[in-house]
Amino acid sequence: MITDTVLTKQPDNRALFEETLSKEHVEKRLEDWKSRISNLYSIIEHWLASNPSYSIKIQSEVPMYEGIMQQYQVEPTTMKVLDIYKGNYIVATIKPIGLWLIGANGRVDILSKNGTATLIDKSDKFEQPEWIAYSGTKGYEGKPFNSHFLYDLLGVPENEHI
Repeated sequence: MITDTVLTKQPDNRALFEETLSKEHVEKRLEDWKSRISNLYSIIEHWLASNPSYSIKIQSEVPMYEGIMQQYQVEPTTMKVLDIYKGNYIVATIKPIGLWLIGANGRVDILSKNGTATLIDKSDKFEQPEWIAYSGTKGYEGKPFNSHFLYDLLGVPENEHI
């Protein structure tokens, strides 16, 4: 059995293993993930609010039914996808990719006409998110995800960053 906390065959760790992962635990992680995504979208909306050229819309969803959800018989769900518009045109899409990752607390991809970025939440489970942005154009070193990173990805000139 594989979990996001312990991988072992030792009988003495079995009770901890069973207690750490349960259907209830997986459901709580899923609720937390949805809340963190909602908060991320609110932050992005706040950053863009001061620039009247941009708006956001949540018009679609992606299915979520990761292996750990299946293993603990948690129902499939959907995650909201955020589109960023400049005028009437979509200039970026922000899509949750997965929650259960090795070394991270979730992944979100940003797809834009100017490039892509991957956001990784480096926080511990049930803690305040720590979004780190990785971009193919900026090498493999992550940077804190902030309004300047987003504006750069959207192609907003430096003098127009709010």
